[in-house]
Amino acid sequence: MDKINNLDKSGKKIESMFDEIAPTYDKLNHLFTLNIDNKWRSEIVEQSLEKKYRSRIILDLASGTGDLTKELLKLDPQRIIAADISSKMLEIQSQKISDQRLELIQANADNMPFDDSYFDIITIGFGIRNFEDLGKSLKEIRRVLKPDGKLIILEMFKSRSLMTKLFNVYFGKVMPYFGNRISKSKYAYSYLFNSVDSFYTPGEFIEICLKEGYDAESSKNNFLGIVNTVYLNNNKV
Repeated sequence: MDKINNLDKSGKKIESMFDEIAPTYDKLNHLFTLNIDNKWRSEIVEQSLEKKYRSRIILDLASGTGDLTKELLKLDPQRIIAADISSKMLEIQSQKISDQRLELIQANADNMPFDDSYFDIITIGFGIRNFEDLGKSLKEIRRVLKPDGKLIILEMFKSRSLMTKLFNVYFGKVMPYFGNRISKSKYAYSYLFNSVDSFYTPGEFIEICLKEGYDAESSKNNFLGIVNTVYLNNNKV
């Protein structure tokens, strides 16, 4: 189920774009979602505690400025690594979070400097649709994830519902206009809409993950079928 995608998702392009918008990233995220994005992140921790997921070593991949990393510390891990392609995002995260268990690493999702079967939980909050090679990244994530470890994805997916079409007036016009102006970027928030519109539906995404060796544990529709949290299990033998 491959898709033709004309967006430039090369590591160099994505790194440059997120470096550019890093100073205003948190402010705009919370503004455009009316702070509901924080609730979606906290629910990941609630689910992990309720299901008693093993959480000794955690990787927050594509961690950005660390909003999800900060929530994951509530799972009381022995070690947590936040990895991102953007050094500017990690720099802001270092100013937001001070915890001796946390290590920040600049890394690309398709080539990570970690041992095999190392992490109990890997999370990706609003980042996986930016991966240049989704299949390669899923393989690399599975490599560093322990058998029966959890991959938790919080993402904006493509939706074909009528409500989504109405929402796209806001998402495709209003957000890019103000986002680009406030962040002083010429394209970042236009890219945001296009990256979602050209991505997979939740069902299509889960199907790809199943082919890569994951088991689908559960998924939650957070908002209009667009924002979903997907819980996957590493079916590694």
